[in-house]
Amino acid sequence: MTAVSAAGFSVATLFRMELPGEDAPAAERGAVTDIAVRALAPQRASVKAARDFAQDTLASWGAAPLSDDLSLVVSELVTNALCHGVGGGPAAGADADSDAGPAGHPVQLALLRKGARVMCAVQDPGAGLPAPQDLGDGAETGRGLHIVECFSSSWGWFPLTGMPGRTGKVVWAMFQIPGQ
Repeated sequence: MTAVSAAGFSVATLFRMELPGEDAPAAERGAVTDIAVRALAPQRASVKAARDFAQDTLASWGAAPLSDDLSLVVSELVTNALCHGVGGGPAAGADADSDAGPAGHPVQLALLRKGARVMCAVQDPGAGLPAPQDLGDGAETGRGLHIVECFSSSWGWFPLTGMPGRTGKVVWAMFQIPGQ
């Protein structure tokens, strides 16, 4: 696969994480066919902007059947990035910091398509590690990664320690386009 970079994302690194290898059906081997990247400001409105971006992108790729599930996961991942990865989160009115991406945006969303699979990946500058929480029935927050796990075919994360000028992590989730 040719390494393509967009807004700090190494597409080759992202797709090497989970997509099938040589034993995969021919339609799932080869290069990424589509990529869309959006920088997000550290504010509440970015969650809706990310959801809208995901829905519009999927529609343009002919992958609208994924829209509900992927949009829900994007909402959870972007909310986590803003609350835990930016420092203070949108509720605290956090501003972009030195780890910010393009044009001062510390959070980035990438959607990548390869055959019948779509990956959403959210990059943030935070050092905290994503891990599902064990919560009681009365907890009002903390279920985001459980939702990601339920609605995606797989998910994971990796640190950006090997990328010059980048800190933080990328949290990704993989989806299969229904009927393909």
